[in-house]
Amino acid sequence: MTLALPIDDVLPEVITLLREHGAVVLEAPPGSGKTTRVPVALSRDVEGQVWVLEPRRVAARAAAQRVAFELGEGVGESVGYAMRLDRRESPRTRVLYVTEALLTRRLDDFEGIGAVVLDEFHERSIHTDVALAWCRMLRRTRPSLRIVVMSATLDGEAIARFLGCPRVRAEGTLHPVEVRYLDRKDERPLEQRVAAAVRSLSGDVLAFLPGIGEIERTAALLTDFEVLPLHGELDGAAQDRALRAGPRVDGGPRRVVLATNVAETSVTVEGISAVVDCGLVRRPAYDAWSGLPTLDLVPIARDSAIQRAGRAGRLGPGTCLRMYSRADFDLRPAQTPAEVKRIDLAATVLALGGRELEWFEAPPPGPWKAAIGLLERVGALSEGRRTPVGDTMAALPLPPRLARVLIEAAALGVGREGARLVTLFGRKLGGDLVGRALDGEGDARESRRLEGMVGGGGRARDPEAALRRACLAGFPDRVARREGGRVRFADGGAAEVEVGREAYVVVTEVDRVGTRVRARTLTPVDDDWLVDRAVVRATLRWAGERVEAREELVFGDLVLDASMGAGDAEAVATMLFEHARPTMHKLVPDWERGLALLQRVGFLRRRGVALPELELEDAARELCEGRRSFDDLGGASLVGGVLRALPDASIVDRLAPETVRLPGRPKALVSYDADEPYVESRMQDFFGLADGPRIADGYALVLHLLAPNHRPVQVTRDLAGFWQRQYPAIRKELMRRYPRHAWPEDPWVATPRG
Repeated sequence: MTLALPIDDVLPEVITLLREHGAVVLEAPPGSGKTTRVPVALSRDVEGQVWVLEPRRVAARAAAQRVAFELGEGVGESVGYAMRLDRRESPRTRVLYVTEALLTRRLDDFEGIGAVVLDEFHERSIHTDVALAWCRMLRRTRPSLRIVVMSATLDGEAIARFLGCPRVRAEGTLHPVEVRYLDRKDERPLEQRVAAAVRSLSGDVLAFLPGIGEIERTAALLTDFEVLPLHGELDGAAQDRALRAGPRVDGGPRRVVLATNVAETSVTVEGISAVVDCGLVRRPAYDAWSGLPTLDLVPIARDSAIQRAGRAGRLGPGTCLRMYSRADFDLRPAQTPAEVKRIDLAATVLALGGRELEWFEAPPPGPWKAAIGLLERVGALSEGRRTPVGDTMAALPLPPRLARVLIEAAALGVGREGARLVTLFGRKLGGDLVGRALDGEGDARESRRLEGMVGGGGRARDPEAALRRACLAGFPDRVARREGGRVRFADGGAAEVEVGREAYVVVTEVDRVGTRVRARTLTPVDDDWLVDRAVVRATLRWAGERVEAREELVFGDLVLDASMGAGDAEAVATMLFEHARPTMHKLVPDWERGLALLQRVGFLRRRGVALPELELEDAARELCEGRRSFDDLGGASLVGGVLRALPDASIVDRLAPETVRLPGRPKALVSYDADEPYVESRMQDFFGLADGPRIADGYALVLHLLAPNHRPVQVTRDLAGFWQRQYPAIRKELMRRYPRHAWPEDPWVATPRG
């Protein structure tokens, strides 16, 4: 529903809908007051604290201060804030503004939280997505939990469907903002272009820049202004100075706030009537190689541009100068892409600890699976659950790889050095970071804090070796072996190297120029350490007419040691069979007899005799067991193999004999290769028989009666009928063609002769 009312007038409807549905999606434009008004109203209607998730520390702190001021209180009384290294709350606190990551770390402990407000949801950090999915799932067991999703620019229909709740849109009191564009191309450095844009506007100006470096360089060009930086690395007092407009002395310099995107949402920069939008942002991403977070310089999406422009209309009519063209704006994506699609997911998987979520927008399966694989490899997960090491890693304010390095360093007695080491990663220093850490380099303040979390150092006999082993613990998939001017990685691929002689190294960071990859940081490791983590891999190859087995000690794809071995017996037999299959009938001496024996067994099974089902391929495979060459198959017996599979071989010989006796032939071979077994012999061999031979307790064999030239004259099962009906006519023809042979008139009583 859309209510053309200020936020204060919409609040009663929002509270009513929350009582009925448990969740509400609230859309309200910048400056409407949703960040400060909704949580307070909600706190009066629920039991427990109201947690307001803010995307940035500046926003959380500023919102808490603003609400406390409006209530006539100090921060930390009924309204407080909480973030890493800074917390202001008390037992009286009912509304707590927190940075989003804080809730992710508290998934197991929602006690005392009665409502969660997700502010500026359109920014779609990974923590926001986790919080939304977690709260939705938690409401199944805690229906009293209230959820409010708020945004100024996001179309909330999809979220409302996800939560199964109503969607409310309120109108704000934003003043008109004139948006201007710069269509001409300007090749000057960004800071010069921003400084010129600031000078072209009147009044106090808020200029958006990508990062601290750009802010400092721009400030150096605006010495005739009162320049106030605003970014997340400033202390609270400096942030307050930028957010609050102080009294200006007549003729004093104009005020310019140079801010990163921390000023984009949820805060009001007082006194601002003009905005300069450079159109760029440093967006959180990650280095796929190191797994460490990075900040990529990218154009902002349209929703961010709208938010930035809105800063100029908070207190009255304003102006926004976009330092790009209108066509550029129109071609930009409507929404900022969700972090879940573009950042490393290892930290999220670790925080969830094996829990399954129903996501608003599911993470890509490939990166999710890769994150699980990495965490298993560094010992943080086992069978989908966090290990004790994983629990410790999750409690540290570090990316998973660096958390693992720090934990291992502490365990090896170099916690102090390990804390310095992890502060060096991601700074593109190059070379051997271990040596730098041992020389005392690193962020002193941060390393002391991290050291306090895991314990100090100084106990290892060889601190350098211990620190190198710690690197291996966090980067086991980045081990490489030097091969000339390159290193080849355990997980595949290679990179160029310029220094060092060590055989094995851990490459934690690389540089890419086109298709070339160059190792930037190399930490030597001892191959003995790799042996502790290596596995034995048996490999087989076909050499000549035999199977050769090789046992390799491998770390990933790197072979540390190799020797000839017996190999897995089943795998050896399988390879021998596959190569011998086409010529098995030539290699096994009694192949034909064995094949005939299998056919005899098959005949008896069709007659209902209780015998096991035997297949030729299975029998042939068994012949390869315990053998590895064609020569070995020369000593194999197919007949023996079939007989061993039979409970009683005498049944076959008795019911399905290999031969039968004929009057003119003591042993005539019975053929079982057709559906009906048969015996073939010269017609004279059957003289003296009134009926043909029988097997299997009365089964009449098919008789192939041959002429003297061994060609069939008649095929029959009824020998007596043949003698009586067909033989007299056939006899005359045979007598004419073969006069030297005897052709008696009464063959069933005649004596067989040649």
